[in-house]
Formats: sequence, structure tokens, C-alpha cells
Amino acid sequence: MKIAVINDLSGMGRCSLVASISVLSVLGQQVFPVPTAILSNQTGYPQFSFVDFTDNMDEYLANWQAMGTKFDVIYSGFLSNCSQVQKIEKMLSTMGDDNTLLVVDPVMGDGGQKYATFSDQLCNEVKTLAKMANVVTPNVTEACLLTGVDYNDFVKNTNVNNFKQRFCDLAKKVGKLGPQKVVITGWESNEQTKQVYNFVFDNGDFAYTKNDMYGGHYSGTGDVMASIITGKLSQGKKLFDATKTAADFVAVAVKDAFENNVPQNDGVNFEKFLHLLI
Repeated sequence: MKIAVINDLSGMGRCSLVASISVLSVLGQQVFPVPTAILSNQTGYPQFSFVDFTDNMDEYLANWQAMGTKFDVIYSGFLSNCSQVQKIEKMLSTMGDDNTLLVVDPVMGDGGQKYATFSDQLCNEVKTLAKMANVVTPNVTEACLLTGVDYNDFVKNTNVNNFKQRFCDLAKKVGKLGPQKVVITGWESNEQTKQVYNFVFDNGDFAYTKNDMYGGHYSGTGDVMASIITGKLSQGKKLFDATKTAADFVAVAVKDAFENNVPQNDGVNFEKFLHLLI
């Protein structure tokens, strides 16, 4: 299948387009990368260079359209400019059709905070895009931003006794925006043995995955997760099965990074485990 991947290109950090191109290619998909910004390294490092690619996107995409390119899947991640949402909408109308799957990873923030590059206006534009999507894959912060739920209140009042109902309700709120398939990623429980959960809402059905957690947050794991989900859906897999495959893969890669003292900004060594996806 032909998959357009709209995301930033970061030279260091094993994330964004670098992760998506690798993962989706291994899963047998033809990847068409669309840079939204070009960075020397992801923004978690102490310094980075940043070039907004918005002004180049029209000519870039016009060439594909002129050649009659059509996409089976359009998958968006980090956006650097409000007008990029309109460009994605145009891609969907000119290079997609009624069967084109739109996957939106609403890269807006983490840990209860918006990313420094995100204005309220850009968050609203991403919300508009999420309303058009078939599948959205927010983390907990992003799910709260999409729905207007207070993050601090949600986290404070969620525990191992009530998390199933709390996340089911939150996923339903995301689904009410428009997407029929929602995966809320990366909730860390407060159990004595740390666990990380991903919550799957698929046309009214709710389920979750659970994996051991090692060593905190690593760059790019969300991109790897969303890319595997996208690739597996493209292969015809069910959403829960795609999410389980992604969660298990990320858990293996994070465990390896933790055991080998990989700096969190450098991301996980996912390359050495790509064979597990074949």
C-alpha cells in the first residue's frame, strides 16, 4: 500500500520520519514522506535548529498530484504551522478517495503540557484534523487537550481501581469528535511494579494492553507505536491486535535501551528489533 507520512524530519533522536519510514518499510508499505519541519535533532535536546517546511509543501505535493499519485493511507504526526492542516485536507481530497484511511497522531504535548512549538491556535487546528480522522493515537495529555478534560484532575483521580472506566470514558469523548478508532497511549500506573497501558476504543468496543515499564520516557516511542499501528491496519489487522503488536515491540526496545544506558533523548535502538515485525 502507498502511505503518505506527514511529520518532521529530525536528524537525531530516532523519531518522527526516521522511525516511520523504517517501521512502515519493514511492514511492507511504500512510504511517501512529507516533511513538516526539518530539525537537526528533536526538541528534547538542549539546543536544536528548526526549519519550517510549510512554504515548500505546496510545490512538493503538487508534483505528486500532477503525476496522479493516490494514497491508501495518509498518516500525520508533528505539524509546525496551522496552514499545514489545510494542506493535509487538500491531500485527502485530491490524492485520496472514500477508502483512504486517515490516521492522526495529534502530536501536541506530554506530561500535562503543550509542546513549546504549539500555540492554542495550532492545537485547535490539530483538533479539526482529528475530527476528520478514521484513527487517532493521542497520549493522555493529547486526549485531554482534544476533549477539554483537565489533565491534572484526570490524573489525580485515576488509579488502579477505576482506570478502566476513566479511560473508556475519555476514549469515548475523543471518539465523539469523529474518529471511530482511538488509541490512548502510554498511561503509567501507580502500581508497585510500574506498568504502562494503552487503551483501544474501536467502534464502541473497549480494551487495553499492559506491559512492564522500564527507565522512563524515550524519544520516538510514540512515533514507533503509531507507525506500527498504521502499518498493521494497512495489512488488514484489527486495531487491538495492531496496538498489542506495537506495545510489545516498544516494550522490548525500551527494556533494551534501559539495560544499555541509552540516553532518553537518543531514543530506543528500535532498528535491531525490526525483524520482530516481519
